[in-house]
Amino acid sequence: MSKDQKQDSATLARQAGIVMVQAHLVLGAVAKGARICIDEGQHHVRAKGWVAVALNGTIWLHPKRRARPEEWASVIGIVLSCLGLGMVRQREPAALWEVASLVTALRFCAELKLGELPEEWRLPECEDASVESLFQRFCIEGCPEPLQAWYADIGGGEPLFVALDEKLLPWQRKILWHELLADGIARGVGRAIAIAGGAPADQAIKPQSREYRARRRMMDCYPLLGALAASFDLENDIRICQQYDIRVAAIDVGARRIWINPAAGLNDDETLFVLAHELLHAGLNHASRRRGRDHVLWNVACDFAINSWLIEMQVGVPPAIGLLYDAALAGQSADEIYDGLASDMRRARKLATLRGAGAPDLIGEDSGGQFADAEEYCRRALAQGMDRWEHDGRRGTVPAGLLEEIRSLAQPPIPWDARLAHWFDERFPPLEMRRSYARPSRRQGATPDIPRPSLSKPPEEERKSRVFAVLLDTSGSMEPAMLGKALGAIASYAMARDVIAVRLVCCDAAAYDCGWVEPENLLHRFTLRGRGGTVLQPGFDRLRELANQGELPAHGPVLVITDGWCEDRLETRMDHAYLMADGRRLPFTPRGEVFHITP
Repeated sequence: MSKDQKQDSATLARQAGIVMVQAHLVLGAVAKGARICIDEGQHHVRAKGWVAVALNGTIWLHPKRRARPEEWASVIGIVLSCLGLGMVRQREPAALWEVASLVTALRFCAELKLGELPEEWRLPECEDASVESLFQRFCIEGCPEPLQAWYADIGGGEPLFVALDEKLLPWQRKILWHELLADGIARGVGRAIAIAGGAPADQAIKPQSREYRARRRMMDCYPLLGALAASFDLENDIRICQQYDIRVAAIDVGARRIWINPAAGLNDDETLFVLAHELLHAGLNHASRRRGRDHVLWNVACDFAINSWLIEMQVGVPPAIGLLYDAALAGQSADEIYDGLASDMRRARKLATLRGAGAPDLIGEDSGGQFADAEEYCRRALAQGMDRWEHDGRRGTVPAGLLEEIRSLAQPPIPWDARLAHWFDERFPPLEMRRSYARPSRRQGATPDIPRPSLSKPPEEERKSRVFAVLLDTSGSMEPAMLGKALGAIASYAMARDVIAVRLVCCDAAAYDCGWVEPENLLHRFTLRGRGGTVLQPGFDRLRELANQGELPAHGPVLVITDGWCEDRLETRMDHAYLMADGRRLPFTPRGEVFHITP
């Protein structure tokens, strides 16, 4: 056999050993995170050595060492265990610390049954203790001679832990080796449990996808979003992602499902970042808070705010393929960012969310009972996660903007019907029955000489003044369901406050005075006039004429029911308010209150 053939066989055996370690259930994640290379110049591995490992995860192998694949797998597994157990670090005396670490790692690998130890790596008789206990004993009593000889044989007289004082370069990220090892141990335990439960061995060894590993990591390490992460299903079917044009990720709050495209090529830290991004969309109720704004532009504004918070909190790593982040927008809310983006719609529409350019990653229905229940749960889960986060001693680590939004959502605004009831109370206070000491028409028989007060009704003028006007938009864009809900609420509140009549004026392209209508009649079916365009100013003009004629109080009040598709300016001096469907907006700044009818 030629020299080249011998070298080729040695190289093939070494590569086969590396593949064995990378395929191992427990150490595979650590092996894939490490950088295994050949020390051609023998700067770290001496002629009689086998391997060397650095703090940054680089492992150097002897370039000419001849060994079987099982032996290479065992040796590489030992130094990987040193990385995962956090033993590759500077301790003095360094030689004693290396001996204690290698003994502990070798025993750990023996339990994993990875490969076969080379002859010189076989451990002499030694006390079974933890690495700290062994290190302290070696420092006090000295290292036994058999262990010193063993350490010299496997290292060639040189240390195995090298480059311990090197710092990471700016483009390098710190790898948490202990978390990778913990994931591997969890997979090993899960496989054992699955096999004990009767699962086939080929199915029990399937590793979890990155999405599920990210969710478990979030539940373990990030209590702020842990409850939210547990309540959403994860989908990583590439065909479904292509069907819905999902480039990286998207979320459906109502269905409680998150899609993450495996073709995006995210690593574990990037997957954690993307998962946290989508969960904050759900927890902060971004879907329902849109309120008629542009879908894509609102999604882009929310992405800028969320990404800024996650980068500040150092949750995972932003995807290398890019995302929406601008340091100049840090600290601004999504509403403020939206107003800024709206000034340049053409540029803003070119920005890409995690779903893709021009497509919001908030998909699915944003109305209905199921959606409302899901958003309510997400809001509560995020608030409870905030409490657990602070109780774990992490107070002050959440960005101020995120903390403010979570607390404001934990105290939701007053419902529209309660605000409307308060509006009626301010304008129609309860009628007070007057007390009178005038001589009664009939005296009490038992004590006819004792004067007693009697209750009398308010004057007729006061009762007749309890009226208001309703300006009803009857254009074709008004939905019948919204009209019915608004008129029903007005009728019930008016009847409860002793309102004797309502002046009803319908408006489409013109105003139609329907005269005085008793509140209870609004609850019954009646014919509305209109269903054309929308012009509200003629309706206000008609109410002003009625006020000048003395048929209506000059100050109003007037309740306007509209969908917001009206003229850009309305002129009136009457006290008025607007009742609109949720998500609708007026084309001008209103002077009166605005009540949005929510489902």
